[in-house]
Amino acid sequence: MLKALDEQLRMLANSATDNFKEVIAIRFNGKVTDDQVKTLKEFIFLMPPVLKQLRVYWNNPVSPHEAKRLAGLILTYVFNPNDFLSYETYGLFGYLDDAYLVVSSFLKIEDAFPRNWNQRKPEEIELVQRARKLIEAPRFVIPEVTAKIDKMVSAVLKGDANGFGDSTF
Repeated sequence: MLKALDEQLRMLANSATDNFKEVIAIRFNGKVTDDQVKTLKEFIFLMPPVLKQLRVYWNNPVSPHEAKRLAGLILTYVFNPNDFLSYETYGLFGYLDDAYLVVSSFLKIEDAFPRNWNQRKPEEIELVQRARKLIEAPRFVIPEVTAKIDKMVSAVLKGDANGFGDSTF
């Protein structure tokens, strides 16, 4: 399933009919660089490997309960038809909110429940580094959505899952 998601994201990114750059340009008052587009696409492409890592947290018996709860909610949310930005409407850009939710939750788990780096696989270390490097990009493009997502994720980590997945949170 994650491979299919990755393939779908890459297909949309390479589609001649996808208006990813145009949607970003509108949000930046017509000014967008190829580097900004590339960074945002790279951020979206983090979603499948981060989801894979969240699944590892979910299945690990020693993961803290709060991490498991957040990972489980994220895995559920990704397949929820209610969305902040719809990919049916926005194409690849419609995945930016989902990618932000997935990646920001992953980093919150990393920060809230630190683990020994010696026990991690190199690809997990590299994934954390890439996520930290790219996390700011969507905050400039969809600041109101990322603020709502941050509020949702923080509430879940505090034990309040009410309203999670509700785009009016």
